[in-house]
Parts: sequence; structure tokens; C-alpha cells
Amino acid sequence: MKKILISLLTILLMFSLLPTAQAETEYPPYNEPVPFKDLRGASWDIMFLYKKGIIGGYPDGTFRPNEPITRAQVSAMLLRALDIPLQENPTVAFKDVSKNSTHYRALATINDKGILRGENGYMRPAEQTTRAQMAAVLRRAFDLPLELKPMFVDVSPANWAFADINSVALNRIAGGYQDGTFKPGNPVTRSQFSSFLARAIDDKMKLPEPFSYVSQKGIVVEEDGFQYTIKGEKLVKINKKTKEETVLLTEQDFPTQDGLFEVHLETGFPIILQNNIIYVPYWAAVSQGTSIPYRYGVFRTSAQGGKNGVKYWNLDVDTDHAASMRNFSVHGHAYYYTVEKKQRVFDYNPIFDDAVNVDQTLILYHQSPDTWKPKKVMEFDARVIFEPLEGSTRFSTNVTQNNKSVKFDASTMYYFNKKGVFSYSLLDGKTKKRSSIQAKDMKLTDTTVEIIDVNGKKHSLKK
Repeated sequence: MKKILISLLTILLMFSLLPTAQAETEYPPYNEPVPFKDLRGASWDIMFLYKKGIIGGYPDGTFRPNEPITRAQVSAMLLRALDIPLQENPTVAFKDVSKNSTHYRALATINDKGILRGENGYMRPAEQTTRAQMAAVLRRAFDLPLELKPMFVDVSPANWAFADINSVALNRIAGGYQDGTFKPGNPVTRSQFSSFLARAIDDKMKLPEPFSYVSQKGIVVEEDGFQYTIKGEKLVKINKKTKEETVLLTEQDFPTQDGLFEVHLETGFPIILQNNIIYVPYWAAVSQGTSIPYRYGVFRTSAQGGKNGVKYWNLDVDTDHAASMRNFSVHGHAYYYTVEKKQRVFDYNPIFDDAVNVDQTLILYHQSPDTWKPKKVMEFDARVIFEPLEGSTRFSTNVTQNNKSVKFDASTMYYFNKKGVFSYSLLDGKTKKRSSIQAKDMKLTDTTVEIIDVNGKKHSLKK
């Protein structure tokens, strides 16, 4: 314990011997050399804080950028960055920080401000700071609003720091990784925290406009104060506050082809929304006489509307059954969808009936923007049960392009067959059996998988 206190005293003394902040803010690039011998290249965020008198290095002339930053170091940096004076006579008691220690006042002050809090009487000053903790601390320190718009595929609403992480992302303080993850449990280095803090302090240091890696899918979806849905043969945008309705596209905006009866927009068609881009899986061709879908496609358009912005998704897969594409989903910059390994011929309405208690082998495909051809991910069996086309009265075959037995959330595909309920992680490629329940329907919430079995009984499985 004595060694820990001595170490913490050294750390805080290091941060107390800092250069005086300059009268005017200077921005990178800087002409003078980096003042720390272990930094290479342009370390603009570190230099920015150094020149403002917020950080300093170690006595040996190093900054140690790759070392995980501790809670004590975070406290010292934030107090200087926010120009918060130390409390004169704090009364809070910590089980792991003596009131006689030099750094007690700093930790008591940061705790009293509610920025970095102790728990069960422990302040844990030497503990490493995770990316989730960093997000929560910076959001509180700079009084940013909590944000419920999901931004990263590995940060679900069940995560304790969900709203904090979304907040620092939307405020351009912290970004994610190329695969759409945030990695909330990873430790933050001294260099990384310097970057986060510099962006929080000054708008000129912030990241570019944020990108959400999480899409929303449903008959009605919402983003930034607007609702999007399909009514009849129109894609509409509704202002939630004023209720004003704007038509973005109509069926008449699509070109016609001889011999094809295409249905691009219909009440009950699900849509996918991500970063003001709308994706609509549609019936690429329908027999006008029987209304039986036999080929499928996807188009995308801007949330601002206009037929000139419509682009079609090219199903360039190594299979003769691309026409059977279903369960289209958007994850970050990538797309997932399934095709039937052995294509079924949908000639009559009863084939779509929920009473069809059979499995079918589907192939999951993935395509990222850096590849021309989709990648075959896995084969799996799923029940041949299709989602209804709710609200439509124009067609005798009222089904969408999705199986009831296949659902995606931000990071996982869930599916069921005669053996039970399964999950497949889009992050690590692992499949898990979740239950032996014989299901006939499935819905996802933020934290659970809601199952209705073949007897109509409801079951709730934790994700």
C-alpha cells in the first residue's frame, strides 16, 4: 500500500510541475520540436495540451504515450483542463486514499464534481481507464447530453456507458475502429486520452462528422427527428414535431421494363436507415397474374429523396440463386444477406403459410466496400416461415423479403430451426446454441430474444 501511495504521489507531482498556459491558443501544425524524446512524428494533440499547460512528461524527458492512463492521471489532467480549483477542506473519505496524502484534495475535488467517482468508498487511483470509462468521464466533465442514437456495433443499449459513448462520438471527441467497433473494455493510453481531451476542449481539434455503424430496420424507422415509412406506393418522411409529410419517392419514379411487373414500394415493406441513407429490399419481379415474388433486389436512396439518387444493389454472388436473396442487413460499411442453397419455386400461396414446418439451408453472404464480390460466410438451416406484408391489400401473397426465422441486430445474427435457437456473431464468427425451443416466430429487443414456440407460448432469452 505504501508503494502505491508513493507512486501516486510521484504521478501527481509530475502533473503539478507543468509549463504556464499561453495567453492565446495555438493550433497545429507547430514549428518547434516535440518536447518529449519518446514521441516520433506529429503528436499534435499532445503538443496542443502541453502548450496549454495541461500535461507534462516524466523527469527522464519521456511522455510514455503507449502506457495505459490511470484514474489519478485522468483526474489531474481534467482539473487543469477545466481550471477547477482544489477544494480547501474536503470531507469525503476514501478507503484507498489517505486524507494526509498530497493527492487527496485532487481526487476529492474530481469526485465531488461528479466527474470521476469513487465506488463503495474506493477511488482506485492506480486503476487503468477503459474506453467506456473515458467516455463517461469526458461526457460529465464537459456537460455533454446523453445520446441514445447507437453508433457502434459492439455497444448495445445494455452497455452501462451506451449513452456516454454515443455522446462523445456524436460530439466528435472519440471515434471507433474500421470494423465499426468501439471496444469499450480496452484500456486508454496516455496518447489516446490526450487526443480525446484536446477534442473535448476545442472544436478546432475535433474529428470530422461522425458516422454511425449501426442501422435501423423496420416498417417505420426514425432518425434525427424524422420518421420514414412506406405508404402504398410512396416512400415518405414525416417530421415528428410538425407532422409534416414529405414524399421522397413514388413507384412512378422507377423505370419500367417490358415483361416485368416490379414492386419497389408497398405498405409493409421494411426499410433500413443508416446515416441518412435509406435501403429498401423489394420484389424485383412479380407475376402480375398471381402476385408471387420470384426474384428480389435492393435499392438505396438519400433521406432527402429524389429519383436521381436511386441506386440498385448488384447481387453479384457466386451462385445461380441470387434471385432468392433475403434478410438484407446493413452493418457499418458492409452488407449481409442470405440466399437459398437450393432455390425453392414459389408457385402457390400455401408455400408461404406459417404451417410449413420445414427447414431450408441458407447461405449467409457478406460484402464490404473494399471487395468486388461478396464473401460466403456460412451455411445454416432456418425455418421456411416468412414475415407478413402488414398493411398491404393489393396483393394476395402478403409476405416481405425476410424470414421470421432470421433476425439481425448490430453485431449478431439470430436464427431458429428444428434443432432450436442459435446466434452467430458477426464480430468473431462464433455460433452458439441458445435454446432447444421449437420456434415459429422471433423478435429482438435491446437485451433479449423474444421467442414464440409452435404451441404459442412466449419465451425470453437474454442476448
